[in-house]
This record gives sequence, C-alpha cells and structure tokens, in this order.
Amino acid sequence: MFDTYVDLSAEQYERISKQYEVFKETCDDVTKKPVTVYSPLSQKHLDELYLIREVSKTLQKKKEEDMKKQAAQAAADQEKKSEEAKAEEEQKEEESK
Repeated sequence: MFDTYVDLSAEQYERISKQYEVFKETCDDVTKKPVTVYSPLSQKHLDELYLIREVSKTLQKKKEEDMKKQAAQAAADQEKKSEEAKAEEEQKEEESK
C-alpha cells in the first residue's frame, strides 16, 4: 500500500516495508539481532539533533529562571500590597479616633 502523499519514493517504501516485515517476524526472539527498519542517521543529522537538544536545554533553563524571577516578583508585589493595605488600615483607624 504505497501512499502518494508520503514523501518517499516507491523503492524506499518497498525497502522499509520489507525491513518492517522482517522486524515483525524477529521482534519476539531475543536470540536474534534486532532489525532496524529505518536507515541510521548520518553524522550531520546526529550533530544537528545534538545541537537542537542543547539549545532546548538552554531555553528550558532560561524559562525556569524567568519563571522563578516572575514568581519572586509577584510575591514581592503581593507583600508590598499587603503592607500598603495594612498601612492604610492603620491610618483609617487613627483618623477615626
């Protein structure tokens, strides 16, 4: 069943299909070497994946730091508001006396 919408040539599709059939036949047998369905990635692709992972780690760390800063700022703002409200309440009590 070749799908014309998939970006594979018919030869590639047939090769992958054959490898998949061999994989299905041998996947339950632990004594046989595992069959790979897809071709291994080239070193260039592996390097690109490594770079993507490193950038993702860096961005995730930055996001976590920014979230901590925002949480600290929100806590500081909340504390400041509560102090202001307390001061206003004390001032109203003094004025009412």
